[in-house]
Amino acid sequence: MAKARRQVEEKLKLVDIVFELLDARIPISSKNPMIEEMIKDKPRLVLLNKADLADAAEVKKWIEYYKKLGIVALATNSLTGNPLNDVLKKSEEILINLREKEIKRGMKSRPFRAMILGIPNVGKSQFINRLAGKNKAKTGDKPGITKMQLYIRAGKDLELLDNPGILWPKFESKEVALHLALIGSIKDNILPMDEVAIFGLEFLANNYPQALKDRYNLDQIDIEHPVELLKAIGLMRGCLLPGNEIDFDRVFNLILFDFRNQAFGNLSLEKVKDNV
Repeated sequence: MAKARRQVEEKLKLVDIVFELLDARIPISSKNPMIEEMIKDKPRLVLLNKADLADAAEVKKWIEYYKKLGIVALATNSLTGNPLNDVLKKSEEILINLREKEIKRGMKSRPFRAMILGIPNVGKSQFINRLAGKNKAKTGDKPGITKMQLYIRAGKDLELLDNPGILWPKFESKEVALHLALIGSIKDNILPMDEVAIFGLEFLANNYPQALKDRYNLDQIDIEHPVELLKAIGLMRGCLLPGNEIDFDRVFNLILFDFRNQAFGNLSLEKVKDNV
C-alpha cells in the first residue's frame, strides 16, 4: 500500500481531476481517509458507485450532503448504463477555470485526464470499462485485481488513469471493517464469518426487517437471540448436519451470499442522518 500511495502522489501532477469511487451503500466506510491528504487541493469528483445496489432515497441524500460540503458527487453504476456523458459534464463544471485558462493561453482543446482512486473491489475496473466501452481494464469479484497503473481513453474528451485499490493500514473502527466485510470489499478470512453474518442480520432486523422476513419466510425476528434466529434460518433453508443439527457454517455462508447478491433488495448500510 505504501508503494501504491507513492505512485499516486507521483502521478497526481499529470492529471487534471481525481475521480474518487465510493460504494454507494457505505460512502463513509469505503472512503480511504488517506485520500484527502494525498490529493490535497486537486479537483475531485465523488462517484457513488454501485448505486443500483443501494437505497435510492439514501443515495440522493448523500449527494445533497456532499453538495453542502462543496463537493460534487454523482451516482453511478459500473455494470449497466453509460455514465460517460454525466461524468464528462460534471468534470467540465469542476474544471471550467482550468479550461478557460488554457483557452486564454492559446492552447488547443485536449482530453481531460482523470485519476481514478478507490479501495479494492469498489468497482474501479468495471467503471473504466463502462466509460471506455471496451474491456480495457481487468475485472473480478475479488479485491486487488488491478496491479499497475495505465491510461485508458474514454471517448474523445477523457483519459483515465487507473490505480491499484488502496486500503489504509488500520481501520478507524470495527464497524467500518464489518461494513467492508459484509459487502465483500475485504477478504473473508480477515474477520470471523459468524461475526460478519450476525452483524448483517442485526442490520437487516433494525433497518429492513420485512426484507429479512420475506427472504427466509420468518414470522418474527428475535435479534436479541441471534443463535435462535440463525437456527430458524437454517431450518427453513435446510442447512442441516446428520441428526438434524444446524450447520451454522452453511447458514453464515448463505446470509453473506444473499447480502452480497441483493437477495434482500436495495440496501444502504450507512445513512446520512447517522453519520453527520
